Amino acid sequence: MSNHKIGLIAAISYTIGDIVGSGIFVSPTSILNHTGSVGLSLCVWALCAFISLFGALCYIELGTTIRKSGNDFAFLSHFGWHPIAAAFMWTSVTLSYPSTMAIQAITLGEYVVTGLNNWIDMDPSSNFYAYRLIGFSVIWPLMFLNFFSLRKVAASFQIAATGAKLLVSAIIIVTGMYFLIFKQSTSNFQNSFSGTVWKPDQLVLGVYSGLFAYNGWDVLNFGAEEIENPRRTLPIAALTGIFISATVFILMNVSYFTVLTVQEFKESPAVAVIFAEKTLGDFQYAVPFLISVLLVGSLNTGVFACSRYMYAGAKSHVVPSPFRLVHTQSKSPRIAVFAEVLIAIGLSFIGNLDQIISYMSFALWSQRTFTQIGFIYFKWNGKLKQDDAFTVPIFVPIVFLFICIALLVIPAYQDFYVAIYGLSLIVGGFIIYFIFILPKRLPSFLYVIDGID
Repeated sequence: MSNHKIGLIAAISYTIGDIVGSGIFVSPTSILNHTGSVGLSLCVWALCAFISLFGALCYIELGTTIRKSGNDFAFLSHFGWHPIAAAFMWTSVTLSYPSTMAIQAITLGEYVVTGLNNWIDMDPSSNFYAYRLIGFSVIWPLMFLNFFSLRKVAASFQIAATGAKLLVSAIIIVTGMYFLIFKQSTSNFQNSFSGTVWKPDQLVLGVYSGLFAYNGWDVLNFGAEEIENPRRTLPIAALTGIFISATVFILMNVSYFTVLTVQEFKESPAVAVIFAEKTLGDFQYAVPFLISVLLVGSLNTGVFACSRYMYAGAKSHVVPSPFRLVHTQSKSPRIAVFAEVLIAIGLSFIGNLDQIISYMSFALWSQRTFTQIGFIYFKWNGKLKQDDAFTVPIFVPIVFLFICIALLVIPAYQDFYVAIYGLSLIVGGFIIYFIFILPKRLPSFLYVIDGID
């Protein structure tokens, strides 16, 4: 099994690959609209990096203490909170994580179509299907990659994809730095806090958008059992990944601001494309395709995380047993990989995926809130013990818990339906647990489906 575990470089690649994704092209506009100024928007990007750092430190201790795959599910199960763990498991494997994959696939297809429109006159009415078919044409090969050895195939591809991702980011950063240093494009940085919106609710919504971009710092916890020397690899990979990603995010935003006016920035749904149009000449036509390449790495990490989460649930008999089967040679949970990709494809045809993501975000931060409550309780009472575990001071999970609660309460206050639908999904998970998982005896056909009889 150790021959199939990933080392430090691959672990760093998965962390960067999951963090640096579509968020850097979507969140900048949202953050600026909520903060109102260049200065405060850059402060929010830095603040989100520190919040992610606090979260990562908590999950590093949990991951080096409870060395099981499954992330929050593994931690909540270890605490003995099985109904909560099962409820979030079902919400996550059927909606949360596959819908994120679906969004990534559609976004990739959208950028490819944007690039093709420069040469081909495509009918806009066909965009709905074009985005999805192009996204599917990428996600299927990624699924097959993940059928094979994580170390030899999927992780090797991820290292290459992350390298390409950083190269694409470097093109934007170097171009921006050229305009900043040699052309003195500094107008946005003079009186950079002019126009700031000093409203707590708007600031929190800006932070919410920033954390969407930084999401992925816990990706290694999904497959903790497939990481070599987790005590060394988890801390180095997670912290290095956050540092590199934060540097890329802030420098890319500085680059955008050297070229675009604040108004152009606020009105542009895809700032990288507008940036390329104003700076890169004919090379601008390649930028949508380069962004698509960037998103391939994010999709690959999504396939990895989703499948390992389902696999962890199946091992604990929360999800049907066939999903815990692994290939004897590659050790890949192939059925779980296939199932999560299939669910993602199905969800991509739902009308408003962005709205579903907002409900899923509520469920995700609810799950993290419960994990932090358990972490603080067991750590405070000395019940989390592993001789060589990475440990953090108790104030770190306490601070992160308050952040989690704020990220639940304020968005729910802004749009109460987010809380209603998010809680409904979690309640649905509890119903599944109490009807199908808790009872000692179930109808015989369920055992046949589960493969027990």
